[in-house]
Amino acid sequence: MEERATASVRVDGAPAEATLGGGELRWRRAAGGGSGAAGERALSLEREVFGVEARGNVVVVRAFVVAAGAGGKAAGRRRRRDFVLEMAGGEGAAAAWGARMTRCLDSFGRPKRLFVFVNPFGGKKCAKKIYDAEIKPLFEAAGVSITVQETEYQGHAREVASSLDLSKFDGVVCVSGDGVLVEVVNGILQRTDWKEAIKMPIGVVPAGTGNGMAKSLLHAASETCSVSNAVFAIIRGHKQSLDVCTILQGEKKFFSVLLMTWGLVADIDIESERYRWMGSARIDFYAVVRIMNLRKYCGSIQFVPAPGYEEYGEPIKQFENCMVEFLEQNGKSHPSSYPGPSVEFQALDWRFVDGPFVAVWINNVPWAAEDIMAAPEAKFSDGYMDAVILKDCPKADLLALLMKMGDGSYIKSPFVTYLKVRAFKLSPGQLVENPKRGGIVDVDGEVIARGEGTYGKSQHQDVMAYGPHIQLTVHQALATVYCPKRIR
Repeated sequence: MEERATASVRVDGAPAEATLGGGELRWRRAAGGGSGAAGERALSLEREVFGVEARGNVVVVRAFVVAAGAGGKAAGRRRRRDFVLEMAGGEGAAAAWGARMTRCLDSFGRPKRLFVFVNPFGGKKCAKKIYDAEIKPLFEAAGVSITVQETEYQGHAREVASSLDLSKFDGVVCVSGDGVLVEVVNGILQRTDWKEAIKMPIGVVPAGTGNGMAKSLLHAASETCSVSNAVFAIIRGHKQSLDVCTILQGEKKFFSVLLMTWGLVADIDIESERYRWMGSARIDFYAVVRIMNLRKYCGSIQFVPAPGYEEYGEPIKQFENCMVEFLEQNGKSHPSSYPGPSVEFQALDWRFVDGPFVAVWINNVPWAAEDIMAAPEAKFSDGYMDAVILKDCPKADLLALLMKMGDGSYIKSPFVTYLKVRAFKLSPGQLVENPKRGGIVDVDGEVIARGEGTYGKSQHQDVMAYGPHIQLTVHQALATVYCPKRIR
């Protein structure tokens, strides 16, 4: 570790005595330039500084600091600020201090080369504008080399990720909602070198509709969900392991990092697309429509509960243990790609619940969207999925539940069953009131299966069939994402 250095400087024009050492830059204004606490300032190079530049006899320190709120208290929202240190020792001192701070920043192992996906079609279609105005300037100020790829159609990010030369990059960034992140994970797990490729850190910048992953990561670190906070987290380079769910039906396979839903939530999410002209209000509007005309679906679920949740459901007396066989068959069909987790559960581990159901919601992270905390007890890499099951609920109580989804307190309702599971099977059925009509199975915001008579059925070819069971298993800590700090 380098010894502490001191120097006479002018900071933003005011004379001061500066010290540099221990990963911190500190200065105190000299007499006449302010005194007391108001005349002192310290910057943590690891937590607050993202770039340094020596220009002539000055050092520009680019920082991302927490803005002060009422009474001088931290408001929780960061903002960009550059501090200019004019060195009394001239250009030589500026070059030495700039080089020393740069060495310190480099020692943190921050990413230097990033491949950035920008989805110009997501959300309000502002991702390109957000990238140019907010994201690109921050990366450039941090000295990060950027390669940009705008996605041109659904599935484009998956195609690129499946063949991208990852040796040229330190990380991949998704400027979008959650859809591009899901595509990147699926593309990486298709690769022949998936074991190494999946170690590549993935960053998420909220620029879409849902932004559930960005919200989950930033909220867990007590950070506001914003573009600048997400970019700064990527620049700092802290990493967090992330569970990945494998969704199987026969030889059909899909990988999920956020959620799967069937019933009320899926219907609201997908069917409200016809009201997209209403903007974000379409979700609230259509939620009321669906609750007032509530649907219930036949079907059944089976699951392996996590420790402490064994009392939920009924035990399955006879169960064909096809878990490992299922995964092995899938691996033989696609021997070079990721086959799914190698797990086996005994018949006695499985339990079941029969319908009808109002909603089934399986979550991998706490937030399903920026304003919906679907699974408040979810962890990023605990090896479990958090299941929310709603079998019956009066309409008035259901409306009240929706009002409590912003903080996750809805799970305390006696009408809600909340449990952690290690594996899950959904056998989706038809509407109770109309046996000719099925439902929608929604994974990470995309439909993977639709029953007859559902919205968009005649226009789309879905990944899986509606009716046969759909199986979910978890691979603990398979993927890696950038985060503000290591969470849990």
